[in-house]
Amino acid sequence: MFWNNRKSVFVITCLLFSICSAGNVNAQVSVNGFATVGYTSSNADDLVFRSAINRWPEEGSNFKTESALGLQLNYQVSDKVDIVVQSLLENKNYDQVMDYFEMAFVRYQFDRNWSARAGRINYNAYLLSEYVHVGYSYLWAAPPMEYYTPSSNLSYIDGAEVQYRKSYSSGVLQAALAVGTSKADVLNNRSNYFLEYDYVFNASVMFETDEWAIKGTLSQFHGKRSFFGSLNTFQANLREIPSTWWPEAQAMSDDLDFEGKHVNYAALGYSYNNGEYIVMAEMAMLDVEWSVLGNLAYGYASLGYIWGDFTPYVTVATINTTEKRNVIAEPDYAEVTDPTAIPGLARMYFGYQYLLDISRIEQSSAAVGIRWDFAANWALKAQFTAFELQGPGYGMWGSDQQVSIEDTRDVNVFNLNLNVIF
Repeated sequence: MFWNNRKSVFVITCLLFSICSAGNVNAQVSVNGFATVGYTSSNADDLVFRSAINRWPEEGSNFKTESALGLQLNYQVSDKVDIVVQSLLENKNYDQVMDYFEMAFVRYQFDRNWSARAGRINYNAYLLSEYVHVGYSYLWAAPPMEYYTPSSNLSYIDGAEVQYRKSYSSGVLQAALAVGTSKADVLNNRSNYFLEYDYVFNASVMFETDEWAIKGTLSQFHGKRSFFGSLNTFQANLREIPSTWWPEAQAMSDDLDFEGKHVNYAALGYSYNNGEYIVMAEMAMLDVEWSVLGNLAYGYASLGYIWGDFTPYVTVATINTTEKRNVIAEPDYAEVTDPTAIPGLARMYFGYQYLLDISRIEQSSAAVGIRWDFAANWALKAQFTAFELQGPGYGMWGSDQQVSIEDTRDVNVFNLNLNVIF
């Protein structure tokens, strides 16, 4: 039903590009770009701030966490057909050609209301879906971590989307349904882990006026496979343990299998801009069947005031694991016939309990910042964010150390970004 080879998306797009352009000398091409030079600093040595899980977490003060360079080509082949290709360079993992493309699709306009696109399309799930990589296009120096870091679990869909758009006297209604495959990179400790989905369904509805917009989204992902290094080895070792030694071992191994597991996502967002005040608020719920990741509820609210070329703003955000702590049963050491196996079993037990605990998320933050539009298409933004983490887990933060939060932990992060579109 869907493409199994991610490279096929690139090949098909190039073929369609050639076919559509072959007989049309009036086709119009435009190329635009965007860039962010971002400086990030934190007061934590063992926890690393990141605004997306598919970027490498960088320790200390650095220019890699938020910096990015992108180019977008829009090719208007005819009144009915256009092609969009967006390429992005940022601090993430690149294994093949398609990793450099966030979008590469062909769109066909059936009439004034209906259109469809096929290829690599953006994951149309939140307010910033169309321009989350274009730092100039939004208010903050860094998007709210509590919302956009877990939402970065998926950035694209290799497949197709049908869109309906209708204008009313009060505004514009837009509805879309997409289906395809995808893969989410999870980068940490210089290790490239991933979650692969054999199908993704995404439905969104948005109503937009001159001043405000509201958007709702429902998604479902179906797990195909995963790779998490030592976790995969741990899963295989669990299957080798006699049931008398650890009765729960087989069930735990099954819970670690990502194949066939569902991830359900629901979100609601609102934005308002009357030329003086800017308001944005989004909330989402993530329901995950996979045992390593708990169910999450998260959201933020942000308020900015436009004062000439300056826009100061404040943001509050929160994210929480919604289920109780999973305490796994210990091995039955009395049944272990080989005494030399007991230390290894104990390490497996404590290691897995530690993994489940650090994956839990209870976090809130408050941010203050200012944006300065000092020239046409240029903006300089500064932001200070105070985070409070509730133990024992540190959830979305990167770390290469054995971190365990006893009670609460305060972390401060400073972002300074220079944004441009061209």
